Parts: sequence; C-alpha cells; structure tokens
Amino acid sequence: MDKRYRLCVLVALVIGLVLSILSATSLCNFGGCTEAHQYRLFGLSFPAFGIMFFTTAGLLTVLVNRFPWTGSALDLLLAGAAGAEINMILLQKYVIRAWCPICLGIAAVIYLVSASRLGTALISRKEEFHMTLKSIGKPLLLATTFLLGFTLTYYGIAKPEVAAAGQANLYLGKQDSKLEVYVFSDWLCPMCVRVEGVIDTLYPVLAQKARLQFVDKIIHPEAVNFVPYHLSFATYEKSKYMSLRKALFAVAQKTKNPTYDDIKAAIAPLRVTYKQLSFMEVTQQMASDRKLAEQFKVTATPTMVIRNARTNKVQNLVGSNEITPDRVKKAMKELE
Repeated sequence: MDKRYRLCVLVALVIGLVLSILSATSLCNFGGCTEAHQYRLFGLSFPAFGIMFFTTAGLLTVLVNRFPWTGSALDLLLAGAAGAEINMILLQKYVIRAWCPICLGIAAVIYLVSASRLGTALISRKEEFHMTLKSIGKPLLLATTFLLGFTLTYYGIAKPEVAAAGQANLYLGKQDSKLEVYVFSDWLCPMCVRVEGVIDTLYPVLAQKARLQFVDKIIHPEAVNFVPYHLSFATYEKSKYMSLRKALFAVAQKTKNPTYDDIKAAIAPLRVTYKQLSFMEVTQQMASDRKLAEQFKVTATPTMVIRNARTNKVQNLVGSNEITPDRVKKAMKELE
C-alpha cells in the first residue's frame, strides 16, 4: 500500500474513531442520537462496536506493509461493516424516523474507505481478467462477508428493555402494549393543570391498555426546573408517579423556581426519596422529548398523542376541549 494512500486511509479511520467516541458522550443528542443509543447489537452498544472496529482497522492499516495478510483482513472487515451499515441507516429512516449526524458520519467514513480500497484494487489490476477460481475467490469472499455483515446486524439489532440497557424507562402502564399514549405538557401551563384532573381519572384505563409516557414540552422556560424531578419519579417511583406528578404541579402553582426543600416538603407525605439522575441522562431525555414533539408535530400544550406502534396510525388530541374521557376512549378504541 502506497505510503501517502495509507496515510489518507489512516486519517479517515481516526476520524471514524473520534466520531464513535463522540457518539458515546452526551454531546451526541441530535435528532436520532438519543433513540439510537437505546438499541444494541448483540447486547453491545453501537459506539462500543464503532470504537473496536476503527481501532482494529487502524492497526491493520499500520501493519499492512509488514504483514501482507493484513490487507485482506482489512478488506474483509470493511466489507462486513459496509453490509452492517445498511441496517444502521434503515433503522434511522424507518424505525427511529430521525437522523443522527454522527452515525451518518461514521457510515460515510466506512463507505469512503471501502470505495477507495475497491478502486485501488481495480486500478492496480492491469492484466486481463481470467475467470479462474483464484481470480474470483477474493471477490466472492468479500461479497459473502458483506452479506454476512448485513444478515448479522439485521437479526442482532434489538432494543432491550430500557432499564436493562442502563437507560431511564419512563413508560408507565402496560409495557408490551402496541398502543402508546404520550401526554405533552408544561408544568406552568394553566390549561395543563385543568386537564390533569381528566388524565388522573383516565389513568387506570390508560395504564391497563397502553404504554403511557408523560413528555415535557417546554413552553415556559422556567418549566425546565421541574424536569429532573419528573424524570426521576417516572423512572424510580412508577407506582406513586401520578401522586408525585400532582405534587409537582402543586409546587409549580406556588413558585417557578423550586428549591430542593420545596420538592422535598411536597413529596414527604408520599414517603418517597428523590433519586437524582445524571446530567447526561436528563439532557438526553430532553433531546428525546424534543424529537417526539417534532415527530408527532406537537406545538401546543396540553396534547395527547395516541399511537398504534404496529400500524403507526396516530391521533392527536389538543386542549381541554379534545382531551376528554369520551374522546380519549374513542380514539383508543379506533386505534386498537
């Protein structure tokens, strides 16, 4: 491998490695990043696979002139990764329905290096091509590895239970239901306070039939002050969440900037200890909430989104005139 060409390949692989490391941090909180982080490939996170891949590919590139077999190993590694990336891209387009710029950057590096390796191989072959077993052996092996990479990721990508993956599971109700209900609200929204009574009444029905998530749609900037408490309670205190939610709304009626003592006093009768989430968990979940609002075209609070996850049919109910027991039950029945 030419020295300058090898250096260019190495630089590209280092860029891929840096992007993989960035994807494992809280900096990766663009549209599809947060959702993509919840998926695993045979139990291992995508960033971990990326770091291992680019490190291995970089080492093979460094050693390619010393050990001839490393060139073939690099080509096979790239072929498998190219096949795997097809599923990664399809996952973002058709399942997550949002793009992660860092993930796309990693895919671009893989395809760029793969294309350069293929182009170099074709250019270097000056002699006439002969259909012999030796001449078709490597291309056939590369094609097989490409298909193997595609097949393994097709069956290996999965979204485990969020709690098991080390992420916050904010869903209440029937966890395996095809019916999903998202309640978008703002802690300082007067209309949201009015609708809370309806939601509280409907909660037994919602929890029995659907996966339910309360989503922060920030209209008033100060409402951000309540988000960490809401996320913690939805994660760790599911059985008491509705009572805790009512307590948070009560605090919000008194002050826009609650102290920890304000929250502690409000939840004391419920015998609950507030468990603080990390800054990364909070920021990633807020990014996920923004993505959900964009996905369902939510622009006002309160909004209830009811969705059938299998058919992807959706109904949006907005405001106190639409979020009523009869309208909610009718929408759920139509989407079941």
